[in-house]
Amino acid sequence: MKGVILSIAPAARLVDLSHEVTPFHTEQAAFVVAQAVPHFPADTVHLVVVDPGVGTERRALAARGRHACYVGPDNGVLGPLLAGDGPAAVHAVGHPPFLPAARSATFHGRDVFAPTAAHLARGVPLEAFGPPVAENLAVPFAPATEHPDRWEAQVLHVDRFGNLITNLPNALAETIAAVEVAGRRLPLCGSYSDVERGEPGAVAGSVDRIEVFVREGSARDLLGGVVGMRVNARKRA
Repeated sequence: MKGVILSIAPAARLVDLSHEVTPFHTEQAAFVVAQAVPHFPADTVHLVVVDPGVGTERRALAARGRHACYVGPDNGVLGPLLAGDGPAAVHAVGHPPFLPAARSATFHGRDVFAPTAAHLARGVPLEAFGPPVAENLAVPFAPATEHPDRWEAQVLHVDRFGNLITNLPNALAETIAAVEVAGRRLPLCGSYSDVERGEPGAVAGSVDRIEVFVREGSARDLLGGVVGMRVNARKRA
């Protein structure tokens, strides 16, 4: 993919956000990109290839939001990105001249999405790639569910340190007494150092989401944390 991009746009600067997204997990991929978008220059092209339906009739999409451009499959991976950067113009990616005539059924990242992103970075107008998409694709991340005594949440992402990033926004921290995960009740801390080494806790994290951590350890390993894992945040009395 990098070779294709640089062949079309030699001046492009390529930045890998992550290769650690759980295979086939589109919402996690969107989360990884969404937390990075505000820190990149305006009009950066974000290429997202988590594509369980590769080779099928699902559309390839190119979009331009208020701050950035996005390229990826029409499988939900772009929905939260467009919700956070909308309103956005979205077009279905068609055929040549911007795509190779021969395309593998198993590697659209190389044969469809990389060329589209490269031409977009070179300044090809969004309209040139194909027809506009009329339906609203801006779907936000699944929110935590509120109950009288708790917020029912889930793990959106597990980072390289083993921290479990939930879909609980930091704004809820002042309403939460404790976080329950894997049968354990964890304190809501002000920083990682508020618990002893090797002990778990929860904290308002740097990407505006409450995260579960183990001080100088891994919540993934200690608690069996995975993407989609259930988390309960108990409300203060």
